[in-house]
Amino acid sequence: MKAFINLSIFLLGWFAVSGQSRPAAFPFELKDTLGRVVRLDDFKGKVVYMDFWFTGCKGCVQVAKGLHEAVLPVFKADTNVVFLAVSLDINFLQWKKSIRAGLYTSEGETNLYTMGMGGDHPIYKHYGFSGAPQTLLIDKQGLLISSSPPLPGPDLVELIRGEL
Repeated sequence: MKAFINLSIFLLGWFAVSGQSRPAAFPFELKDTLGRVVRLDDFKGKVVYMDFWFTGCKGCVQVAKGLHEAVLPVFKADTNVVFLAVSLDINFLQWKKSIRAGLYTSEGETNLYTMGMGGDHPIYKHYGFSGAPQTLLIDKQGLLISSSPPLPGPDLVELIRGEL
């Protein structure tokens, strides 16, 4: 099974850099802070960056900080890019409390919840993720750019700009 997951991750990365056709991104359904269902199809025509995190994850705090400082300000006025912060927390109240704390997400991101499924949510399992942080980048047509884009910083900014 591990070899299959590693091969899948390799192939997804290979598609992203080889110029070959990109695979379709997983057609997720997640809930926002108001309980509304949010789907990948809601973002057709936009580049989508997804950051998967959970409460207590120190690496997740670092990714959120980098995103807040180096990436979100660049695209603040650009409606063609969407930033989704997806919590893997099992406990709904813990998720809401962590959003308010401002360590794992910030203004400019849409907060989404795996409906208590955490790492068992189909999107997380689809990409063979384990642990966090994990990130995805999806193009305007809903095709996967990368299941392991660069960490938030200049390289990520340039990758997103190249898709606009």
